[in-house]
Order: sequence, then structure tokens, then C-alpha cells
Amino acid sequence: MSNIKKLIKIMLKQWKLMITGLCTMLIFALLSGISVTMAVPLFDYVFGSKRVSDEINTFSVFFGRISESVNFVLSSSSFPDIFERAFYDKVLSGIGNILSMTDPYLLLMAISFSMITLIITKNLFFYLNKITFVSLRGRTIEYIRNLLFKKYLDLSMSFYKDHKIGDLQVRLTSDVSIVSDLFIQSFFGSLRDFTLIFIYVSIALFISPRLFLYIVVIVPVFAFSISFIGSKIKKYSKRIQKTYSSLYSKMEEVFNGIKIVKSYSKEDLEAEKFGKENHNFYVSWIKSHLYQSVNVPLSELNGTITGVIVLLIGGRLVLDNDAGLTFGAFSAFLFAVFSILHPMKELTKYYTEIRRALVSMDRIFEILNTKSSIIESSDPVSKSDFNNSLKIENVSFSYDTRKILKNIDLEISKGEKIAIVGVSGGGKTTLVNLIERFYDPNEGSISVDGVNIKDIKLKDLHDLFGTVTQESVLFNDTVENNIRYGSNKTITLEDVKKAAEIAYADEFIEKLDNGYNTMLSPKASNLSGGQKQRLCIARAVVGDPPILIFDEATSSLDSEAEQKVQKAIEMATKDRTVIVIAHRLSTILNSDRIAVIDKGEILGVGKHKDLLESNEKYKKLYEIQFNDSGNDR
Repeated sequence: MSNIKKLIKIMLKQWKLMITGLCTMLIFALLSGISVTMAVPLFDYVFGSKRVSDEINTFSVFFGRISESVNFVLSSSSFPDIFERAFYDKVLSGIGNILSMTDPYLLLMAISFSMITLIITKNLFFYLNKITFVSLRGRTIEYIRNLLFKKYLDLSMSFYKDHKIGDLQVRLTSDVSIVSDLFIQSFFGSLRDFTLIFIYVSIALFISPRLFLYIVVIVPVFAFSISFIGSKIKKYSKRIQKTYSSLYSKMEEVFNGIKIVKSYSKEDLEAEKFGKENHNFYVSWIKSHLYQSVNVPLSELNGTITGVIVLLIGGRLVLDNDAGLTFGAFSAFLFAVFSILHPMKELTKYYTEIRRALVSMDRIFEILNTKSSIIESSDPVSKSDFNNSLKIENVSFSYDTRKILKNIDLEISKGEKIAIVGVSGGGKTTLVNLIERFYDPNEGSISVDGVNIKDIKLKDLHDLFGTVTQESVLFNDTVENNIRYGSNKTITLEDVKKAAEIAYADEFIEKLDNGYNTMLSPKASNLSGGQKQRLCIARAVVGDPPILIFDEATSSLDSEAEQKVQKAIEMATKDRTVIVIAHRLSTILNSDRIAVIDKGEILGVGKHKDLLESNEKYKKLYEIQFNDSGNDR
């Protein structure tokens, strides 16, 4: 229920559309109700026995008398009277007297003209109501999708460790569409049908409360059946979305690793796995639709039973002259009751659709209600420069129950080039992620120039760093825009070209068909690994950040590409503070200091020569990489 309230609150942001939609809906419902009452004058005064004379035989006299009668009742009544039955009895009594004195053919023409006018006006308001609520629906879903995507961007890196990308995509696309198509549409559709039912029920009760009472007896049995079916539909809808997410994630995983799948001839294995997931989806889908399919025949059966009961009991009352139910009144009652059946049938459909949509709504708001583990200070400090040092003090970090870093102490001075080395899984990348505040340490603190990074504006903190990762992540955009992406400052084309020169990327960019305006393919597949990495370096330096981070930036490259990228790194790191995570020691031998991390602990910090003599772990790493290649110290 709380999620429904939140959705309605979002819809109320479009309050003008909401009010317009509700007003047009109410007018449409009132006109629909009035149209069924046309049966009373038609069957009682045109073809019935209630006519006493034909003295009113012109339209001007007829409409003049009707207007006088209504005005008389209104002038002799106060506002609260309109909520009393006696008020409407007076209005109808006055109009009835006029109808009884009207020429039947004139009355027939007046009723016909009124019906045409009513139907045209009613459908005009129906159309206005439809387009208003479609606009409201579209605006609301646009807002929710933007809100959800923004939430994804704001959530911390730990969130992405716990969620499959495929599932997040399903929530943003399929679940949002389901909420639009099934919940919002059904919500306003059911609101319109509830209003229609209220109008028709009011008319039926006004005509014959006794006859209407018989109908009410049937409804609880029908409502119980619908409630049972609705719970089943929600259950299987939840399973559908869960298996749909698994399908999406499986496809993404296989397509991203298609080279490995083909290399090991695992096409049949992956097809079998996908087939199992797809079959699970089918089972939930078919069960959901089996229950949905019961609604239509159940609704039709209810309508038929209701109609037969009304016809039998009402017909008997009409035939009994003492019952006071005229043929015209009974006809209007029938029209009102049978007019209820369609919106009732629609309500059962809307009910099942809303039950299905609630699953998707819960999945959307599960994300929107998630709080990021990285929270900016309530009074953050602005920081745009780096003057002294970056200090890591007694930092420990665990993910779930696994301890990744233990009591890390490290100070990096301005202008220093420090390398972090160690075996895979030792905590090197985690330490850098903590420095950039993608995660917060469980213990200890990290500060820049004496200011705790938790107190610095997140945007300012991230602007202090330029990062190049092992994976060359580039976007499906121009070369120029990919380089510009590295800064939130105003970047000119000259700045872009300068960054490209520093990264030694200009040499291949100028050879591209459209130079800096060349559009990169998805995942930059039209560039080599070394070219992609040099573009990433250009992106890292374009905003002139004071601290550069290279996280295994050359580990996935071949020797020739590595040399070019290493040359770019050396150029980019001149006169900057640099943190390098390296697997290949050959790339960091000239660092000012080297920190050796193993199993989450710093085992030593110093220059290359010093560590060779004093640190067994570093010595072992060095010997593994160099001695086998014929190198010596």
C-alpha cells in the first residue's frame, strides 16, 4: 500500500492533468447515467398510458415549460436539498406533468434529439478523458524511468555487486512498462468504471430499491471468486518477472562471453541452460494466463445470472399493477443494471491486471527505496585542489563476512609516484576504490590534505582523480566526446587534442576517417586494445586532475601495445601524483615507492632495491617475473 501511495504522489506532480481527467470522467459518467433514463419518457409517455392531453405541441413551448418547472424547484430549494430524494421527486414530478401534456410525436422527436446530443457530448468527454489520462500515464512513467535510472547512478558500487545487470535492465524497461500498461491504466480505468457503477446503482436504487436488493445477493459470491483468482495471478506474475530477469541475465552473460563459449564449443551446453530457464518462464506464464482466462467466462456468467434474476423479478413487479413499477421505469432500471455489467466485467479485468502490476511496482520501489551506502555529509566541504598528502590511517574493510583489508596505513605525498603490487585478490583494487570513495572503510579513515574524504563533496572528491582501469570502457559516441567525458569542466577541442597528444593517441586518431568526430562502435570494437587504452588515458588527463590512478592499465595488452601505453602513461604522469596498481613489476621499477600488499595487509613500503633486500614477498614476485626470463637484479 505504501508503494501505491508513492506512485499516486508521483502522479500528483501532474495535478493539472489529474484534475482535468477526473472532471471529464465525472461528466462522462453523469451523462451516461442520464442517457439510460430516457427510457422512462419513451415507454411511459410516448408509447405508454401516462399521456393525458396533447396541448403542448411546439418545441418552444415544451422547452419553455421544462425550464420553468426546473427553475421553480431550484428557487424553492436550498443547497442541502439536492442531497435529498424529495428534491428529485419534485423535479421529476414537475417534468412528468409536462410530458403527460405533450404531443407524443413532438416528445419522440425531443427524446431523439436529446439522445443524439447526449451521446455526442458523452463521447466527447470520454475522448477528452482518455487522452488526458494517457498523457498523465506517459508523463508519470517518463518520470519514474528517469527517477529509477538516476537512482541506479546514485547507488554505490556495493549495490552492483549484489545485483545482476540483466535484472536491473528488466526493472527499468519491462517492470516500468507493466506498471504503465497494467497498473496506471487499470487504476484510472477502474476509477472511471467505479464512477459509472455508482451512477447506475444510484439510478437503479432510485427506481426500485427492492429489485436492486435481489441483485446485491449475487455479488459477494462473485467477488470471492475474483479475489481467489487475483491472488493466484499475483503469485505467478512474481515468478514470471523473476524468471524473466534470469533469462535476461543469462543472455547478457552468454553474449558478453560468446568468444569463450565458441572457443570451448559450449553452444549446446548454453542452449540447454537457456532452455531450462525459458521453460521455467513458460510454466509461470501459462499458469498466470490460465487464471486470467477464467475471468471472462466467470464475469459473463455473473452478468447472465444477474440479468435473468432482474428480468424474472422485475417482470413480475411490472405485471402486478399494485407494485407501482411502470414499464418505462422498469426499462430504465434494466438499462441501468445492464449498463453496470460492462464496467463490472472491466473491473474484474482491471483487478487481475493490478494484481500483476503490483509485483512490478514492488520491484521498482525496492530500488527507489534503497539507500546508497555512500552518503554525502550534510555539510560537505568543497575541495578542488591537492596540496600536501593523501593519508590512509588504520583502514580495514570487509565485504559480507570476508576481510579484504586489515589495518592499512599509507601516506602518499603530492608529486609522488607510488606503486601498489601483490598477487591477485590481495586487496590492491579495493584500496583504490576506498580512496575514490566507491566504498567506505569499516574502520579507520582516509583524508586529503587533512580533510576526511567523507566530509568532501563527492563530486569534488571524484574530480581530484583521473582513473584508468584494466578494462578499457568507452562509449558509443565520438572520439572527442569520449575524451571530454573525463572532466566536468568546460573542455575545448584544443584541450581534447592536448590530452590526446599526452596519451600518444593523436597519432592514430588523425588517421581515422573522421578524426576526432569518428563514432566509436559499441565497446569501441573498431579500435585495438592499445588504442582504446590510450583514449582512456587521454580521458583521464583532459580535466588536469591532481592525482592519477592506473589500475592494471597494461595487464591485458600485448607487448607492442603495452610499450605504447606505457609511454603514454609516462608522459601523462609527469609532475603529477600517481598511484599505480601493477601486476607486471617491469612497469613500476622506477616508482618513488612501492607498497607490497598480500592478503589485505601491507607487508612493506620502499624503493625497488630496498624491497629486494628486505621483503621476501616482493623478492619472490620479482624472481617469478624476471629470473625465468633471464633478467637479473
